Amino acid sequence: MSEQKIALPVRGMTCASCVAHVEKALEKVEGVEEVHVNLATEKAVVAFRLDAATVGDLVEVVKETGYEVPTETVVLPIGGMTCASCVAHVEKALGKVPGVVEANVNLATEKATVTFVPGVAGLEDFKRAVAEAGYEVLEAPEEGAVEEEEDEAERKMRQARFRMRVAWLFTGPIILWMLVEMVFGVVWPNATVFNLGMILLALPVLFWVGRRTYRSGLTAVLHGYANMDTLIALGTGVSLLTGPASFFFPVANYAGVSAMIMAFHLTGRYVEETAKGRASQAIRKLLELGAKTARVVRDGREVEVPIEEVQVGDLMVVRPGEKIPTDGVVVEGESAVDESMATGESMPVNKRPGDEVIGATVNQEGLLKVRATRVGRDTFLAQVIKLVEEAQGSKVPIQEFADRGTGVFVPVV
Repeated sequence: MSEQKIALPVRGMTCASCVAHVEKALEKVEGVEEVHVNLATEKAVVAFRLDAATVGDLVEVVKETGYEVPTETVVLPIGGMTCASCVAHVEKALGKVPGVVEANVNLATEKATVTFVPGVAGLEDFKRAVAEAGYEVLEAPEEGAVEEEEDEAERKMRQARFRMRVAWLFTGPIILWMLVEMVFGVVWPNATVFNLGMILLALPVLFWVGRRTYRSGLTAVLHGYANMDTLIALGTGVSLLTGPASFFFPVANYAGVSAMIMAFHLTGRYVEETAKGRASQAIRKLLELGAKTARVVRDGREVEVPIEEVQVGDLMVVRPGEKIPTDGVVVEGESAVDESMATGESMPVNKRPGDEVIGATVNQEGLLKVRATRVGRDTFLAQVIKLVEEAQGSKVPIQEFADRGTGVFVPVV
């Protein structure tokens, strides 16, 4: 049985009694072989069997005992995933990293949310584990780079649409040609031309627009597992081989069928990329609600600056009809503000000195001078965007069930 030893930082212990309490709780966890808790270093060194316990189990037990294990969460963009089997494989690889409490991978957003114990696990460990599994941790986009992410999603969607259209461009004649044989029972114009035509029409579908499927399937095999692309590559490859074989042996030619399988597969990929694009569009629409510039008072005069340059404490001037650049407090002026984007309330809210205002809401009537209190990632709008991203990155129970099922189905088949 594989065993792992980990040093968990434990906060909140004050005496030897606390040490004994933590040790006793950890020793009760199934699979734990040995526990040593040090009050001076505030660490619990635990040796446990990986087949019976996880780091998450240990952390949960410590918390239930009344103490705290500090954890952090990081979101990693993952490249190379194509199906739910890939999701299961990446989650398994990340879960094996010492110090990882939980790893949740979402195929739609192509991101992994990893909760870990700082000092025990880190970004380099995650990159190494993902690379060994056959995938790649991409560079995280910089703050405010959602437009670049949107452009990338749009590019992938266009590529998927192109591959799907090309696949059906060659598969359409195959279907019509096969229908002639099925309806009239005649191989037109003759068996040699028919067999050769099936092969020639299938080749561009498989090895031009479908080459990424073969590459992904081969990569999975080289790393010791199978994904959905492996099944597609194996099925279409064997079907294609019946084409040349039909010239030398009395076997049916299924080369055309291989193109049909790939065309349906690429259609599914296009639908998938479209769903991913919609996920990023939701974030972009939220970002578009915010102001792009702000008019601030500096050195006694009004200066228009990019919203990124606004700092806490800046005095902003908001004219009627303009968006309030960022969260703040009214210091001068009275006006009605449309807060429907934040509260859903259709009626404007009257604001006077001392009242708080929300960034991206619209000043409707009078001139307001607002003191900025929250900027950047701390604003109301930024927090809403963060919650949406977290929701998109999480998985509902039925999705987790489907991922587990596919993770078993693919290798078994």
